[in-house]
Amino acid sequence: MSIRSRLAVSYGAGVVLTLLIVGVFVWWQMGTALRGSLEATLQTRAAGVLTSLENAGQAGLQESDQTSPGVFVALFTATGSLQDATSDAPPGVRPGDGVLETGGRRYLIRTQATPGGTLVVTGADLQPIDASQAALARLLVGVGLSVGAASLLGGWLLAGRALRPVDRLIIDAAAMGPSNLERRLSEPARMDEIGRLTRTLNGMLDRIAESVERQRLFVAMASHELRTPLAALRAELDDADRVDTSLAEFRQAVQDAQGDVVRLSSLVTSLLELAAAREDVERIDRRPVRLREVVSAVVRSVDPLVRKGGATIGIDAPDVVVRIDRTRVEHALGNLVGNALAYGGPGNSVEVRCLVEGARAARTLTVDVLDRGPGLGSHPPSRLFEPFVRGATGTGSGLGLATVASAVRAHGGTYGADNRDGGGARFWFTIPDVDDAPAPPDPRTPIVRRDA
Repeated sequence: MSIRSRLAVSYGAGVVLTLLIVGVFVWWQMGTALRGSLEATLQTRAAGVLTSLENAGQAGLQESDQTSPGVFVALFTATGSLQDATSDAPPGVRPGDGVLETGGRRYLIRTQATPGGTLVVTGADLQPIDASQAALARLLVGVGLSVGAASLLGGWLLAGRALRPVDRLIIDAAAMGPSNLERRLSEPARMDEIGRLTRTLNGMLDRIAESVERQRLFVAMASHELRTPLAALRAELDDADRVDTSLAEFRQAVQDAQGDVVRLSSLVTSLLELAAAREDVERIDRRPVRLREVVSAVVRSVDPLVRKGGATIGIDAPDVVVRIDRTRVEHALGNLVGNALAYGGPGNSVEVRCLVEGARAARTLTVDVLDRGPGLGSHPPSRLFEPFVRGATGTGSGLGLATVASAVRAHGGTYGADNRDGGGARFWFTIPDVDDAPAPPDPRTPIVRRDA
């Protein structure tokens, strides 16, 4: 059964139930009122008969016959023998109080005794009261059925009108598919519950479309980034495999191939890191490590790049123990240092500064990587941490800073970038050094800029 049908039936059933309760109460109240009125009439008739008996014996019985139409009187001795009765008294009448059934009819009777012991029985036929109640019952049933049918129809129409926006939502939602993710649900004119639901669903569709588009871009750019070094590697291996290749050319081809393998390895590592972070941003393994040892290991890993570019790296890191995921922090810091070396140019000076602040139970680790390169260029700082966004020189895969962002978010920290006075760039991140880190922030949270 549809929601519309259930609402209509519920509305109709509620109206009918209300009418039933009210009808039964009215019917019962009417019967009680009629019986009460009849009781008063019987008492009045009995009082008149008693007065007549006291004044003139039994002569007053016939004189009072017409004072209360429909009420009969019967006189009995103390032993229960019938002495006299009005002409309309039913056969088989006897002293008592309550309802007497005789001759197939029901009578309400009341009995009072005189000082001389005579029993005065007054009564009346209950058929008029029963007929009135039956007529009222038929009227109430007819009204109930009519009102119930009208309420069912009205409920059906009202439910249809109320659910019409839902029908439009169903039609709009059925027309959506992977090929038209830009479509949205039509919002109703009034911002009621359906309007708020529509707006909420449209917001959810915006987030889904953005996520799908990011996934498409991720796959497309990853394929593109992998294709170039693989093609170069294949060409270099083909050169090394030629028969007429000299020893010097062979060694050069092997060196070039080794460089491409290193770039491929770094690119694949970044892709895996980014994918893992997207699947589970809270999956980190915090362990106590010495901060200066982590920084020194990162600097040693980029030593070939330092020698090749004639750069220098300065380290300012306290020798303290911090609780972090060493693998992810090393990878993030290595990306920042490698980024600074790649964009700084020959003779670049790179600085790595670390600072641990706060009480033991809630310390914060801040890491700054500074260079004297061309700076951030035209890109907003927040855009640089998105996948496949390159810096001012347009080199690299555009994944290094994205993996930095994912690692920092996994720790519940923040990150950012800005230009340095005098030229160069500064990239930084902060992560809480606590056992129970807070939940990672929304990846779409704006990057907070800080002064270099």
